[in-house]
Amino acid sequence: MRIGVIHHSDDVSNDYAAYIAALIDNTAEENGYTINDYEQLLRFREPLKGDNAFMHIIIPASKKFSLKYWYNAKLPRIVKKYKLDKLICTYGIGVNSPDLQVLLFPEIALLQKEKKMLLWQEYALKNLQRSIERSTSIITYSNTAKEKLVNATTLNTEKILVMPYSVNEVFQPMEWHDKLYIKSRFSQNAEYFVAVLPDNDEKSFIELLKAFSKFKKWQQSGMQLLLLPKEEVFSSNIENKLDTYKYKNDVKLINDADMKETANIIATAYALLHITTKDSDLWPVSAAMQCGTPVLAYYTESMQEYCGEAGSFVREHGHEQFGEQLISLYKDETLRTKMSEAALEKAKLYNQKDHAAKLWELINRA
Repeated sequence: MRIGVIHHSDDVSNDYAAYIAALIDNTAEENGYTINDYEQLLRFREPLKGDNAFMHIIIPASKKFSLKYWYNAKLPRIVKKYKLDKLICTYGIGVNSPDLQVLLFPEIALLQKEKKMLLWQEYALKNLQRSIERSTSIITYSNTAKEKLVNATTLNTEKILVMPYSVNEVFQPMEWHDKLYIKSRFSQNAEYFVAVLPDNDEKSFIELLKAFSKFKKWQQSGMQLLLLPKEEVFSSNIENKLDTYKYKNDVKLINDADMKETANIIATAYALLHITTKDSDLWPVSAAMQCGTPVLAYYTESMQEYCGEAGSFVREHGHEQFGEQLISLYKDETLRTKMSEAALEKAKLYNQKDHAAKLWELINRA
C-alpha cells in the first residue's frame, strides 16, 4: 500500500500531527515500509519505489490561496502521479480526491470561530463537514474531543478512533537513589517542579513565574523550577525574562535535553506544572503519567480525562490561583503520594505499543 501523509510547513502549533506522524513512521519501518519525502523525490526526479511506502508531503500553508490550491488541485495530482492508495490528513482538512482518507481532528478549537485563529484552523473549520464526508476514518486525541466532534456534526461515532498521546518506554518511574543523581545534575540537589513550555507563549510563561514567586514567598526554601522549552527559538525570550526575575537563581532553563534526560527530569520532579489552556496540549501530561509524576494544570475536560486523580486542577485562570494550588499540593505529602499512584494506574491506558498497533490496523483497513 502507498500512503501519503500531509503536513504544513513552518507550523509548530499542531503537536498532535507531529505525534501521529512519528508514531506512523516508527510502526511503518517495523512493518517493512519505506519512508519517503515528496520534496526529495521531486528534486531528484525519482519515482516512489515499492508497493509498501509512506510519502510525507509538506505543503506551504501561509496563505489562503496556497491552502485552496494544494488541497483542491495540487494534492490530487500528486496522488495520481505517485499512485497513492490512501491519504492521512494531519491538519483536519480533507483532500479533494476520491481516494481513501484518514482525517486527524487535532483540537476542539476547530469546531467554532475564535479570536486569533491560525489560517489553517480557519480553513479547517470552514471545510470541516466536507472533510468528514471525504474521510473513511477519523482519529482524535481524547474521548472529550470525540464527543464534541460528534455533537457538532452529523458524524457516526463508529467512524472515530481515539488515539491518545503516549510516550516511549524510556519514560518510567525512578528509584530514589537515581533521583538523587538527577537532582545533583540539574537542580543542585534540591527538589524541583518541572514545566514543558508551550511554543512562544510568553503570557503563560510569565504567569508561571508569578505563580512560582507566590510559592517561593510562602515556602522560603531551595525548591527550584526546571523549564523544558519545546522549541529552541523560545529560549532567548525566556532568558531575557529571567534576567530580571527575583528568583532567577532557582529557575533552570534546560536546552537540548534528549529523550532520556527529559524522561529522567520529569520522573524526578515533585510535580509537572502544565500551564497551557489548549485542550489538545497533552503530551507532557502523558509523559508525567508514565513516570508517576503528579500534574498541576489548568482545567480542561481532556486534561481531567488524561489525569483523573493524578491531577490537581486550577479552574480559574491566573497566577494567584495557580500559586495557591501549588502551595496546597506541597502541604499535603499524602495527597502527592496518592496522585503518583494514580498516575501510574492511568498510564496503563496510554501504552504506546498498544496504540501504535491500533493505529496501524486502522491505516490498513480504512
